[in-house]
Amino acid sequence: MLDAATHVLRTEPTTATMQSIARKAALSQATAYRHFPSVEALVTAYHEAVMRSLAEHGERSRKRGKDLFEHQALRWVKMQSLHGPVIVRFWSQRGFLERLQSADVMTVLSCAAWDRALRGVLIDLALPDTLLPVARLVHNALFDPRAIIDLTTTAGLPDEQVVRRLSDAFYGALTGWGRP
Repeated sequence: MLDAATHVLRTEPTTATMQSIARKAALSQATAYRHFPSVEALVTAYHEAVMRSLAEHGERSRKRGKDLFEHQALRWVKMQSLHGPVIVRFWSQRGFLERLQSADVMTVLSCAAWDRALRGVLIDLALPDTLLPVARLVHNALFDPRAIIDLTTTAGLPDEQVVRRLSDAFYGALTGWGRP
């Protein structure tokens, strides 16, 4: 079911329905609803799989500091061409800090995928680990899938250039935030 949902959500991110997903899975709509109560629940499972994949990518890397961050950032940027339209369609309306404080599942998974790299950046920039919540917030704002899709698709920037520019902006923002 999730494989069928993945296909439909990627090809029809703005118009996918439980009926179109059930049809792709060769299931009745009633059977589809027994697996997932809504398209939103399917999207949550999809988004969780994307974030777990990103976390595993970072865990496998032997890189550290900014090198690890940029390694993760390049993977994230590349993932947006495939997953971004789905993620954007169902992006939370709640703020990042609110979601973080409430232990929202997707926000917790995002932190699991990024915290090692963010801590490495803080070390490389000689900033205290107490800035981790700020690093999470600024990273979330700069590396928003909508911005990445806009930069790669609309502006036509290559993935590596998107990573370089967003990473440099991220480092500058953290450095500015860390000033007394």
